Amino acid sequence: MILIIAEKPKVAGKIASAIGNAKFVRVGKAGYYAVGENIAVAPAVGHIFTLAEKKRGFDYPVFDIEWVPSYKVSKSAYYTKNYLDVFQMLGKKADEVVVACDYDIEGTLIGYNVYRFAVGEGKKLKRMKFSTLTPYELKEAFESLQEMDYENAYAGEARHVLDWYYGINLSRALMRAISSAGGNRITMSIGRVQGPTLGILVKREKEIRSFKPVPYWEIYARIKGVQFIHEKERFSDEKEADLARERTKKEGVVEEIKKEEKKIPPNPPFDLTSLQLEASRVFGFSPSQTLQIAQSLYEASLISYPRTSSQKLPARLGLQKIIERMKEQEEYRNDAEKLIENKWFRPREGAKDDPAHPAIHPTGIKGRVEGNEKKLYDLIVRRFFACFAPPAVREFVSVRVDANEKYKAVGAKTKENGWIEFYPYANFKDEELPEFKTGELVNIEKIEKNRKETKPPARFTPATLVKELEKLHLGTKATRSVIVDTLYDRQYIKGKSIEVTEFGMVVESVLGKHSPQILDAELTRRIEEDMEKIQEGKMMKEAVIEEGKVVLTEILSRFKHEEMEIGKELLGSWKIMDAEKNIVGKCPKCGSDLRIIRMNGGKQFVGCSNYPNCRMAYPLPRNAYVLPTGKTCNACGAPVVKVKMGKKRMFEMCLNFECPSKKKIKKDNEKSAKKTSKGKKKSDRKKRVVE
Repeated sequence: MILIIAEKPKVAGKIASAIGNAKFVRVGKAGYYAVGENIAVAPAVGHIFTLAEKKRGFDYPVFDIEWVPSYKVSKSAYYTKNYLDVFQMLGKKADEVVVACDYDIEGTLIGYNVYRFAVGEGKKLKRMKFSTLTPYELKEAFESLQEMDYENAYAGEARHVLDWYYGINLSRALMRAISSAGGNRITMSIGRVQGPTLGILVKREKEIRSFKPVPYWEIYARIKGVQFIHEKERFSDEKEADLARERTKKEGVVEEIKKEEKKIPPNPPFDLTSLQLEASRVFGFSPSQTLQIAQSLYEASLISYPRTSSQKLPARLGLQKIIERMKEQEEYRNDAEKLIENKWFRPREGAKDDPAHPAIHPTGIKGRVEGNEKKLYDLIVRRFFACFAPPAVREFVSVRVDANEKYKAVGAKTKENGWIEFYPYANFKDEELPEFKTGELVNIEKIEKNRKETKPPARFTPATLVKELEKLHLGTKATRSVIVDTLYDRQYIKGKSIEVTEFGMVVESVLGKHSPQILDAELTRRIEEDMEKIQEGKMMKEAVIEEGKVVLTEILSRFKHEEMEIGKELLGSWKIMDAEKNIVGKCPKCGSDLRIIRMNGGKQFVGCSNYPNCRMAYPLPRNAYVLPTGKTCNACGAPVVKVKMGKKRMFEMCLNFECPSKKKIKKDNEKSAKKTSKGKKKSDRKKRVVE
């Protein structure tokens, strides 16, 4: 029997349907797909094996680890046992195994671990390689099985081992340090890529905080309703700016007109990072949100595999056929027909390549998408169409006027839409200038001087930070957005324009002082490059793991020696931050801070920090997750908080239980209940009459 290992249940179903008449066979709470009598397609649910200590403890460093079933390590992963049981059952019957998980290091490792630890080694092992979940590509992949990509599996294992070594040991060291200084139940983490990422953000934060704005002045002349700027653009000396303004005459001569047409080529198709950047710019999606939506579109067979660094669309994909299939979708019919009519089937590609997968593209398969999925799908489709279209042609016009001082203005307009016609998300603006002629006398309608200041470096957004990590070769296309999310979760950073919190600044400072290697981007980059060498067959996984282990041992040895000092520095900052995040607003009686006060047993309330002088207090639901909003109630002036209770959705509420707005809601609810009751009585009477 051939056993095919899929990465997820939905994907298993698609693979089974593509290769034959599939029938689902339930086994307990899981199951598999039988294709005829000789093929079984069984799904994993991501990683059903994980790394764990052989002997559990709380000391560090710890390097004695092994692969174990995920359900034995985490209660939340207990559901994976059902899928593991299926693999173990089928493994006894199988004489050939095919790994059909995602073709990257994570997918390969998922399948390889199932083969090693659930099915049993020694059986023939093959690989299915595909980039879309379309029936024709899945069928072709099954009919042309490849050799197992062991190097991907080895690189994946090395990454998991090193990430475990660094993540567990460093995080344990941080928490042990805080505990030794008297702090308990404080969750902290730092990792192999988290550290350098925090270092990048702190460096930018320091540049912004230390930035001293420098004033400068700009002189503008209004001519024919258009704002011309002095050709010097910036004056660092206000007196010089004033002199230029005074010297400007009320009439000028058009000295020069330059016209230039430029061909603007379309952008290449999306790789994951460029998709995350564009989705952030257009829709405000976070990188992790974009990846999550893209993964959902991929599993629905609507787009190709999203975790790719490629900007290439090779001809083997059947690009013309994809465009012809897109014609069947009404929304994209006109654009597809135009490409077909003009025989525009050769895409503009980018420089980035990925041997495993092509650029992100639509498959041409119809599917129902709504909301954010619809937005991202449309972005991908239109970018795909645009890369086949000809360049746009933009005309740039510059006009120079001499009014004893020289001024210039620049205009631009699109003369030929080209690819812009296919991509409405393009960010071009037309700024046309009125007609000017060389030698023409023009009136200077107005002269104005504007004072401005130089600006600090821009803050990173989650999307631009992901791009920076890619540029620095830190993390992988699949993990970068997770790293950013973790920094938010640990409260090292905040805001959409990323600001490092005071706690994040202290963590970076402490690590930089006591364990600078944790923040060393070069060290992390070297490990990433070594793991790529494993994929290329140029290094052994054991050598890479051992090298990382040696470096980590040195880091932890110094850390342990200075544990108490590190703990005191971290704990002081944590207490300040913890106090600040619990402030929900100002006390309406005395103006002091109102704080969330948590007690044992899940009890909590909001009390005035001026207690016992002020006894203002508000009750809170037991065990509810409460966050300040910074808002005050319009009806009574009390603070408004966000509350989440259990699995219910988070909602906002005024803290004042006697708030007039709540009384109104209560009355409205009572009226509504009475109406419902009256309606029910009438309905009952009608029922009796009918009977």
